[in-house]
Amino acid sequence: MDLRITPVTPRFGVRIDGVDFATPPDDATASLLRRALARHGVLVFRAQRLTPEQLLAGAAALGDPQPQNYSQFNLPGFENIGVLDYRGEQTPADTWHTDSTNRECPPKATVLYALRVPSTGGDTSFADMRAAYRALPAATRHELDELESVNTFDGQFEVSARDDARFGTPVVHPLVRTHPETGEKALWFHVLKTAHLRGMTPRASRAFLERLLAEAIRPAFTYRHVWQAGDLVIVDNRSAMHKVHADYDRSEARVLHRVILAGDRPH
Repeated sequence: MDLRITPVTPRFGVRIDGVDFATPPDDATASLLRRALARHGVLVFRAQRLTPEQLLAGAAALGDPQPQNYSQFNLPGFENIGVLDYRGEQTPADTWHTDSTNRECPPKATVLYALRVPSTGGDTSFADMRAAYRALPAATRHELDELESVNTFDGQFEVSARDDARFGTPVVHPLVRTHPETGEKALWFHVLKTAHLRGMTPRASRAFLERLLAEAIRPAFTYRHVWQAGDLVIVDNRSAMHKVHADYDRSEARVLHRVILAGDRPH
């Protein structure tokens, strides 16, 4: 397979041409994609035309698809595909975050596939949290290395009894995690899913994390993706955060399918 890899920013994220996920990547291509994800943090693929079955099969080349947190937003008949559609009950996830920190083993990656996009706005930004961590003063890094977060559901949506039984037990994670493939450290948390930091009140924890994001995330560490229908973007949740820009006409459709891939326990 003739792959062409092009940086989307000087330091973070790449566009990969020559991959059609309608046919699952072969072993050699899948191995290359997994290495590229660990190295670059974000992979962008354009002009995909995928059925739900093809999306799952393509995503499975990089990891095992997992059930979503909120089953009420599943694509009917597909437990491992969540539908992001902000015209209804859902609200845009417009705060920097990494996905599903309420799990003992949060997903290593999130796969986003765009079906319909608004005429303008609704982009998704991604941030390299390895670079953000490295840029902090040494004393700050040392302090953060010792902190742990207590994670649970964020309270934004109703949680079914089944979802709560599977994913609702509070779990403790480090605030800085080491990537299992590259050995690099990255800031790693979800502000809304952090019930509190150990040793702090919930209110103090929220203020601390919001200040940390404001200090750590700089334009040089980010990539803003302008969606086109058919785009498929994969983000490494172990080293990057992302957020939606809620700057579009909500009467217009913005519909993405999301697949999360099984990860390991952060350390």
